[in-house]
Amino acid sequence: MSLKHKAFITGASSGIGQSMVAAYLAAGYAVEGIDCSPSVFASEPDYVHHQMDITDSVRLNGVFEAAEYASDNNVLINCAGTREICRIDELSLSLWERVFAVNVTASFVAGRAFCEQLVRHHRPGNAVNIASVSGLMGEPDRTAYVSSKHAVIGLTKQLALEYGKHHIRVNAIAPGVIRTPLTEPYYDNPAQMEKIQRGQFLPVLGETQDVAKAAMYLTSSDARFVTGSTLVIDGGWTIGKDL
Repeated sequence: MSLKHKAFITGASSGIGQSMVAAYLAAGYAVEGIDCSPSVFASEPDYVHHQMDITDSVRLNGVFEAAEYASDNNVLINCAGTREICRIDELSLSLWERVFAVNVTASFVAGRAFCEQLVRHHRPGNAVNIASVSGLMGEPDRTAYVSSKHAVIGLTKQLALEYGKHHIRVNAIAPGVIRTPLTEPYYDNPAQMEKIQRGQFLPVLGETQDVAKAAMYLTSSDARFVTGSTLVIDGGWTIGKDL
């Protein structure tokens, strides 16, 4: 029986990426995850895990060259990401380059390789890049991260422009504060939580499944006329300030 649905997910072993894997497996997709850490889904029959450094461009490109593609829908979710929190005068060039290597270059390598394989094999598909509200605004002490997430949104538009003629859609999601292992320390800090809740305009907190459900929409036929867009999921973080 031919493969009907396939998803590739980077950053698949934790946080938003792990929720993406769960969502696509539940929807009947065969999933290939890419992460430097092991996966809790390793024993799932429809899951294949590639444990690797996402910045190894040769290996990353090879994952897509060797993969089998589905007949009905193929999906790429670029979730892998990293950040720094330090003053701009303390930001080293090596840390700047590391943040861009993970957040931007890996998304470019994976995105282009995925789209080129769809064109080569004449298969349908679409991609979603996980950006951030930090790709829409500035934030203190996150110069590399903010700059990289702005670049992810630009990359999304460019991939959508270049591959749209092949019926390939590419969109981005810009989450606000989402509870993940990376942000977990916030939830043990009352002052930080007060700042987060004051900065939003909905009295709820963001969860990883909020982002996964948005990706499921963007990669479905319901979004057939949506490309090059950025879907903001932030509880109102970017709509204004509480003056």
